[in-house]
Amino acid sequence: MLYTNAQVNISQEISPAQINKDQYATLKIIVQNSNAIQHITPPSFKNFVVLSGPNQETGMSSVNGNVTRYVALSFILKPRQTGNISIEAATINIAGKLYKTNSTKLLVKNTVSANSPANSMAANPFSNFDPFAEERSSTDFTDYVLRKGENVTEKANKNMQLRLETDKTSCFVGEPIVATYKLFTRLKSESKLTQNPSFNGFSVIDLTRPDISGYTRQKLNGREYNVYIIRKAQLYPLQPGNIELEEAELENNIQFIKDDYANQRNNNGYGLFEDFADATVPPEGMINQTVNLKSKPVTILVKPLPETNKPTSFAGAVGEFSIEAQLQKENFPANESGKLVVKISGNGNLQLLTAPVLEWPAGIEPYDPKTSEELDKLSVPVRGNKTFEYNFSVNAPGNYIIPAVQFSYFDPNTATYKTAIAKDIPFTVTKATGPVTLASLPSNNKETVSGINKIFNNRWWIIEFIAVVMMIGLIIWLRKDKRSVTSTNIVAAINEEEVSKLNTIIEVSAINQQNPLEKTEECLYRDNCTGFYSLLNTELKNYLANKLSVDPAEINTKNIAAIMDKRNISNDTALQLQQLLQEIEWQLYTPFERNEKMTEFYHNAHDIIQQVNTHDIRHL
Repeated sequence: MLYTNAQVNISQEISPAQINKDQYATLKIIVQNSNAIQHITPPSFKNFVVLSGPNQETGMSSVNGNVTRYVALSFILKPRQTGNISIEAATINIAGKLYKTNSTKLLVKNTVSANSPANSMAANPFSNFDPFAEERSSTDFTDYVLRKGENVTEKANKNMQLRLETDKTSCFVGEPIVATYKLFTRLKSESKLTQNPSFNGFSVIDLTRPDISGYTRQKLNGREYNVYIIRKAQLYPLQPGNIELEEAELENNIQFIKDDYANQRNNNGYGLFEDFADATVPPEGMINQTVNLKSKPVTILVKPLPETNKPTSFAGAVGEFSIEAQLQKENFPANESGKLVVKISGNGNLQLLTAPVLEWPAGIEPYDPKTSEELDKLSVPVRGNKTFEYNFSVNAPGNYIIPAVQFSYFDPNTATYKTAIAKDIPFTVTKATGPVTLASLPSNNKETVSGINKIFNNRWWIIEFIAVVMMIGLIIWLRKDKRSVTSTNIVAAINEEEVSKLNTIIEVSAINQQNPLEKTEECLYRDNCTGFYSLLNTELKNYLANKLSVDPAEINTKNIAAIMDKRNISNDTALQLQQLLQEIEWQLYTPFERNEKMTEFYHNAHDIIQQVNTHDIRHL
């Protein structure tokens, strides 16, 4: 849910929306297109343990000269309880004015995930960890033994390092680099990340790591260390220049055992590598030291994309891509909308791709595309596909051709621009058809819709049919009762006018008899369909947009009352619709659950559609 002030968009989201009680979720507060943010106040986290945050992320994208920038704050949260937990809105101060985001909900199941607690530890890369929590072999290091004459601070610094490593130090805008923060250590410690790099100037995708208690062995300057990954991310630079990857800071609580007590443990038969924080070592035999480690920053040279041979259709895509485009139907009547599906596949900065700008033939009115994606964000670069669905309407029957859809991208491997092209798409639009019957339900439905239910669900058909029959009866009565009219010409004129009205009413009624919520109805009676609210939201808004002659993007809770007022539709109907839209939007941002509300929402939507259709007939 977005709250918009001019071009500034504010939102709050939690991912995933459903977890087990031993797992973690990430809450993100996002502000787009504002450089006047003064303060962000996150919601109360009284029902959570905050494992990390606030972690700042910034980004920017440019499409045909239109630049979109965003700032995001994220928190990694561990729930204190199970159930449906509400998270109130965040408050944002922009240029001295306060704004609130939407509220969110997190469903916490009273179950434990598989392979717990390893999975839950892996989900939280920033919590306290014990690098030597695993059982150690007899070949492990003995550097935690403090010998006489050794300086505690010097010994700690000598045996622990925090390093930033990158797979490259130079790249193009939009070409990913992998940054890995590693702890090299020969000591036992409890460590906590106290300064987390924000990666300003990059789009950031954190990569899943193994359990933090796992480690590898690696040599550094001729010495062997246990190596732990503190953070690993793939970064997509958004602008050219020398961009510095900030330092990370790690607080380490190190335990040393004095040489004399270590010898006593060995003489008493205890292994030197047993956990020495037990009763076998008295407090005077232990020394605790806190050491803060910082990695050195690394500067990345981000090269600008060349201006030479840059295609006019280029919109910032970097990688290797292909494109497909096809129509849902290549032959359909004028009273139905068409749908063009464009799919871009490949690897690169897919998460930043925007919808291609298409050339539509005359007579076609397109709507804003709907975007979906299937991305593997753990691969470098990101692999997968992004799909854009363009709904459109056609003014008149005829043969049309959608010109070849082009998608240009920059290939960093060859440092050249390339263009993927989908073929021309011809299609035919026929004259508007009569009433459309309900689509038959899938044969695997567990619940069969009876004829009575269909009649009830579509009762506005009956009302309109009765209205048409009554009008026909009126015309017949007028023709027979000519005695009430003194002039035959007047009767003929009246009959001609009434017949004209009747024909118009029949045409409008035929169009109105189509079920604009056809896919929603099918989903309502299919047990395995989880997209009910999304379908209801889309089909209801598309119907209203077509009926009220506005763009679907304008159909929202803020604008609908004014739009319906201009069409002289009753205020009661507008308020009913406004409330329904609010309830549907709320359901879109809560975990899906099949219940009686679905039927209620479906019938409410049909009642509103009936009222709008009746208004059209009444004003003919």
